Amino acid sequence: MLARHIFIYVLLPSFVLAQICFRTDYKKLKDRTITLKVKYCCKGYKRLTGSSLRCVPQCNQNCGSGRCSKPNTCSCNRGYENLNHLPANRCVPQCKGGCTNGRCGSPGKCICANGYEIDGATGHCLPICSSGCANGHCKSPGNCVCNKDYTLNVNTQICQPDCKPGFQLNETLNACNPICSKGCDNGICRAPETCECNADYQKGTDNSCMPICKNNCFNGKCTAPGICECLAGHVKISDSMCLPDCKNGCMNGFCSAPDVCTCNSGYTYESGNNCQPLCENGCENGLCSAPGQCTCDKGYSKVTENSCAPVCKDGCENGFCSAPGECTCHQGFSAVSANSCAPVCKYGCENGFCSAPGKCTCDKGYSKVTENSCAPACINGCENGYCSAPGECTCNKGYSIVSEKSCAPVCKDGCENGHCSAPGECTCDEGYSKVSENSCAPVCKDGCENGYCSAPGKCTCNEGYSKVSENSCTPVCINGCENGYCSAPGECSCIEGYNKVSENSCAPVCKDGCENGFCSAPGECTCHQGYTSVSANICAPVCNDGCENGYCSAPGKCTCNEGYSKVSENSCGPVCINGCENGYCIAPGECSCIEGYNKVSENSCAPVCKDGCENGFCSAPGECTCHQGYTSVSANICSPVCNDGCENGYCSAPGKCTCNEGYSKVSENSCAPVCKDGCENGFCSAPGECTCHQGYSSVSANSCAPVCKDGCENGYCSAPGECTCDEVYNKVSENICAPVCKDGCENGFCSAPGECTCHQGYSSVSANSCAPVCKDGCENGYCSTPGQCACNEGYSKVSENSCAPVCINGCENGLCSTPGKCSCTEGYNKVSESSCAPVCNDGCENGFCSAPGECTCHQGYSSVSANSCAPVCKDGCENGYCSAPGQCACNEGYSKVSENSCAPVCKDGCENGHCSAPGQCACNEGYIKVSENSCAPVCKDGCENGFCSAPGKCTCDKGYSKVAENSCSPVCKDGCENGYCSTPGQCACNEGYSKVSENSCAPVCKDGCENGYCSTPGQCACNQGYSKVSENSCAPVCKDGCENGFCGAPGKCTCDKGYSKVTENSCAPVCNDGCENGFCSAPGECTCHQGYSSVSANSCAPVCKDGCENGYCSAPGQCACNEGYNKVSENSCAPVCKDGCENGVCSTPGECTCNEGYIKVSENSCEPVCEDGCPNGFCESPNYCSCNEGYIKLENVCTRHWDDTERSSTPAPRQTGRIDICEQLCWNGTCVDGRCSCEENYRLTEDPLNATKLLCLPECEEECVHGYCAYPGVCLCYDGQTPEAGVECPSFTGTENAGRTAGMNIFIKNWLFLALVAVAVVLVVIIYVIMYALRQRHYRVDEKEQRYGVYFSAKQADIIRA
Repeated sequence: MLARHIFIYVLLPSFVLAQICFRTDYKKLKDRTITLKVKYCCKGYKRLTGSSLRCVPQCNQNCGSGRCSKPNTCSCNRGYENLNHLPANRCVPQCKGGCTNGRCGSPGKCICANGYEIDGATGHCLPICSSGCANGHCKSPGNCVCNKDYTLNVNTQICQPDCKPGFQLNETLNACNPICSKGCDNGICRAPETCECNADYQKGTDNSCMPICKNNCFNGKCTAPGICECLAGHVKISDSMCLPDCKNGCMNGFCSAPDVCTCNSGYTYESGNNCQPLCENGCENGLCSAPGQCTCDKGYSKVTENSCAPVCKDGCENGFCSAPGECTCHQGFSAVSANSCAPVCKYGCENGFCSAPGKCTCDKGYSKVTENSCAPACINGCENGYCSAPGECTCNKGYSIVSEKSCAPVCKDGCENGHCSAPGECTCDEGYSKVSENSCAPVCKDGCENGYCSAPGKCTCNEGYSKVSENSCTPVCINGCENGYCSAPGECSCIEGYNKVSENSCAPVCKDGCENGFCSAPGECTCHQGYTSVSANICAPVCNDGCENGYCSAPGKCTCNEGYSKVSENSCGPVCINGCENGYCIAPGECSCIEGYNKVSENSCAPVCKDGCENGFCSAPGECTCHQGYTSVSANICSPVCNDGCENGYCSAPGKCTCNEGYSKVSENSCAPVCKDGCENGFCSAPGECTCHQGYSSVSANSCAPVCKDGCENGYCSAPGECTCDEVYNKVSENICAPVCKDGCENGFCSAPGECTCHQGYSSVSANSCAPVCKDGCENGYCSTPGQCACNEGYSKVSENSCAPVCINGCENGLCSTPGKCSCTEGYNKVSESSCAPVCNDGCENGFCSAPGECTCHQGYSSVSANSCAPVCKDGCENGYCSAPGQCACNEGYSKVSENSCAPVCKDGCENGHCSAPGQCACNEGYIKVSENSCAPVCKDGCENGFCSAPGKCTCDKGYSKVAENSCSPVCKDGCENGYCSTPGQCACNEGYSKVSENSCAPVCKDGCENGYCSTPGQCACNQGYSKVSENSCAPVCKDGCENGFCGAPGKCTCDKGYSKVTENSCAPVCNDGCENGFCSAPGECTCHQGYSSVSANSCAPVCKDGCENGYCSAPGQCACNEGYNKVSENSCAPVCKDGCENGVCSTPGECTCNEGYIKVSENSCEPVCEDGCPNGFCESPNYCSCNEGYIKLENVCTRHWDDTERSSTPAPRQTGRIDICEQLCWNGTCVDGRCSCEENYRLTEDPLNATKLLCLPECEEECVHGYCAYPGVCLCYDGQTPEAGVECPSFTGTENAGRTAGMNIFIKNWLFLALVAVAVVLVVIIYVIMYALRQRHYRVDEKEQRYGVYFSAKQADIIRA
């Protein structure tokens, strides 16, 4: 703080004095010369307008992003520096590295020139070369400089190496390759004149690379690695071997030289290239197919080396082949088809077949009963039936089938709850007893009180009863019997202290009622939740946390006293009905303002802004809110706003944008730089500066051309990265175009427009067609691709350039001599066009000739001699023989039981036994023989009251049932509950029990058993849910009690009259018509909730104690506004105007009423009114004018302010072209051509009291303090004194009248002494005020005017602001 005072009082004055210079002027005033000491701004400084002399430094040019700190010296902002580092130059942005080859657009951000790009590391703009400048560096855009030993290719801008002798340039790889003058086929030129052979190649005698082939390519030439081409007249038989070729073949011989055939041994040369075989001993029924080998004629097969026999293709079963395809049967057989004979049985074969002459074999599932008859067999027997067909059992009369080998007895009328033990005989299941011939009923031993026996030992209750024990039922009341007991089905009786309220409910009785509670037991009152007992039958609500400024109206609910409203659950605060805007309510209807606000009405406070609010209004204490379209620039000043910014311009008025120099408007809030000559394929980035679009480069100051980085072979760049081909070329890639041949180029490529060049291995056959070339020809074929042969029809390839004849269907046991023609080998005869078969001279019984002289048996046969086969049965033939492959025939007295087994036959059967030999029967285990063909079951321990039905199995007589393996006891069909069966169907009771039915006995209790049952003789047991009240009586039990009711049935409560159930063991009072906003306190009685009052017997409405202005009460103490109103306090609503009400108040919904001094201009806006109007200005607030730009306010009148450019001359207002009008308006000036002009050092000013009058007023360089400018550069005081320093006069009361009369001057002279004293005092005050003013942060013109005043000269010639 001390340093600040030292600076203000010591350093600052000295700095200010350094800017102010002094001069002495001499002026003549009437008849005397006066000396004036004049203050003025030193050279390089200019004066600021104001009451005191203040000078600021001047700079020759605008400092830009900086400030003028000294004369012609700019101090730059952070991130900026002086242009060329000269202090007098403007401030420009500073960039790292200086932004070489570009310009610094903003601090730290370079904008590179066209053809340059930014380097992130150095910050420099580096030139761009599209080729990349490999082996060099980019010196300038598109200009490469190559490294040492490299030369620039001007066309491609690529640095190419300088090749040494013996090397040449490879432009594709941009490298030097060695030269081999004779070429380097099949190898690589590794060094000058030095070849290195490829893999599978070797150096030849002439130092060339030759291909390598295995075996040195016998009878051929190695043309490529592993590829051998045969010599002329030879064919390939492997990859590395060729043999001589005989074009017409060499049957039964070998080609010893091209087209020279030599016969094999055993063959003789016949004609052409054909060698025929020789057979010395001839060939009966055949031909000699190979040396010494005879091949049979068609339909014959070989039987000896030189003899053939006829063949029957499909065989000759049970016969022999007498001629090809002709079969003759053996003796005892007859023909059944062209190639089959069957045996003959004269007397037939019932259920079988004739397996050999006169021999009968049974069909599967049958056994022999006579020489020519078979019967069906059932392997597993047929209990209670007989075998009717193989494996099929037919039941005896009175039985039905139950499984494959068993029949069971049938009871026609069924056997309910039992089983059929013999035809028509029913036996009851365990736990059942007979009630009729075919029906059994369940037995309940201990009886079934009030019910019936539904299953063995299971009791089912009669209708209206429920089970209380295994064999006892009690009456049921379906809806329960609350607070009572069920005396009979559907009948309820109340217990003492309860009354019946419904058919099945009883409720407790409280004689004196129960206010705010319920009768929980006879004569006992229980309060509802939230209430407490105040007497035996009255309950009151409870508020646990108290009720400040109110009372407890319902449990936990506080109701406020009059004039108060709720502020919390248990507290009320005072209410001000009309609200308390910007204040708080201290008592009902009393409002107090918060700090920083003043009261403007009984219920409203407004914020206070001490320092005013220019272009705005006071929205909160000390907070100024700007008018629409303005924004805050200081605590109490607002400036115009352009919401969307003002790109490249400045905001001149709200929403109005003005462009900077060199820019033009493109939208309401945006200006764009202007390039006068346009910017082709680019955009104007700054005034007069053109920047190319991406993919374009600059070709002139205002034009850009597209760039294709990889060039455009045979075309031109039409757009960035897009190539367009020249005429007669087509695109083959993004940046390459290829020539076009319209008529195509078969097996070649288009080397130039319309020119066709053949691919390697092809030769030209026409202008646009090439054909493949095969150097060594194509025997039996044609050249399909270079060096590859395709065979003629009917031939296939045997070598690279040779084809052999093909037989499509093959040539079985022979060879293909010409396409589709077969010749058989020796020992074979032709059987079809494409097949040869072997020959067996001695035939092949039950087989076929598989090779010359070799016999192979048919499937299912085995060899018994060189030319004979017999049938085979794999699993043998028990008691029989093999008649055909896999087929057995039985011996006499046996019949077939399986595929390979025969069993003995007993004609009359073998009951309960089996046939052990033909006609002999043996009993099964557990049986004994009773006749030749019958066996009976045996029971070792006998069978009491029954018979032996199976070995060791006893079956009871009628009326008895099994009690042990060999013993039966009498049966009582319906059981014998609490008794025993004495004889079949008769029951006897146990002691203490009495008969209740034919088959039931029950315990006896002499005195009965109410709500219970007799469990044992003389003892009573209660039903479930009941408890004993005496030896023979039980009552229902409700474990959790029965509030407002009684226990009517076990666990079931019945409500008292006027109550209904709310839980299993609780009842609540019922109000039939409901109880809106309240609760039912007693049957038919409604009590309102806290904050509600009764409006009818069953309805309550909310209460708002303080009313609801412009609204209605929606809940206790809560107001809801009517439509078109908004809440302003707890119980008051105010009208709403949706679009606001500028400078007014909303009087009714949607209607605006203007404040005093304002007038309506629209539905929701009011403007201030100035009664006398506002010429040259606008009405800012009621009767307060603000001047337009270029005008100043004088005595509430806006007068035009003339700047320096307008001072010398201005057009006369309302020119008429007449000089006399100018002369009438122009005071102290001269009219020239109807325009008012002033002399030098005078300025033209509008008369402030008459806007149509123009005045020429003298100019003083410095402002005259407490005086006026009498002559150019001369100030005079109002009191006639000479001003100090030529410009400062002492303050004097009443100076407004200075100069009006000469007598005033005499009066002042008489008081000169007193005036000097006064001036001295005033000067001291002035110095203090000036020093104080220098300490202030800002200068208030309005405060100075109010303090020192605005004065007019006697001649109305000047205006001085003190």
